[in-house]
Amino acid sequence: MISDAVKKQLRLPKTGQIGYVITDINKTIAYYKDTFGISPWMLLDARPEPCIEKGKEVHPLLRIALAYQGSIQLELIQVVEGESFHLNHVKEGREEAHHLGFMVQDINKRLDFCRDMGIGIVQRGTIRASGIVVDYAYLDTVDQAGIIIELLQWRVGPVPLPMNRLVFSFLCWVGSRTSLKGRVIK
Repeated sequence: MISDAVKKQLRLPKTGQIGYVITDINKTIAYYKDTFGISPWMLLDARPEPCIEKGKEVHPLLRIALAYQGSIQLELIQVVEGESFHLNHVKEGREEAHHLGFMVQDINKRLDFCRDMGIGIVQRGTIRASGIVVDYAYLDTVDQAGIIIELLQWRVGPVPLPMNRLVFSFLCWVGSRTSLKGRVIK
C-alpha cells in the first residue's frame, strides 16, 4: 500500500489502475470473467514506440487486456515477444500485482518532478491504437512505495482523454462496431 506521505510527495491522484503481468492472457481473462464477473475486456496487441527501458531502446510486443472493477481499471499484460522488464515478474514465478497506475494530465511535468526527487524511470513509452495515444512511464518506486508506480496520460492526438469507466464503456461500444471488432471480449 502506498503511504499517504509518498502519495503527497509525488502529488498522485487517486489510484486508477492495478496492473498484473501474466503468462496466459486468455486464461486469465476467462478466470476473472467466470470467477468475479469482470467484463467486458478490451484486448489489444501493442508495440510501444518509442520504448526506453533504463536508458536503452527496447521493442517488446505486449498483449494488453483492460477492464473495470468498480472505478479501478484492471490491466493484464503478457509479453508476447522481445525483452521487457515485465518479464522479471513472471520469470520469478509471480503472477500478482505488478504496478499501480495513476492517470495524469501532464506526464512530462510529473516526470520532471520525479527526476528532481531522485526517482528513476524504469520504462517509458507511447502506445498508439485506433486513434488513441497512451503515454506511460513506470517509476522506480519499489523502495518508497512497495510497488512500481505507473503514470499514464491518455489522449486523442493532442487532446487529453480522461480515462474512467464511462469512457472505457464508450470505447468498448465503438470497438465492437469498428476495426476493433473481435478485440472486445464480453
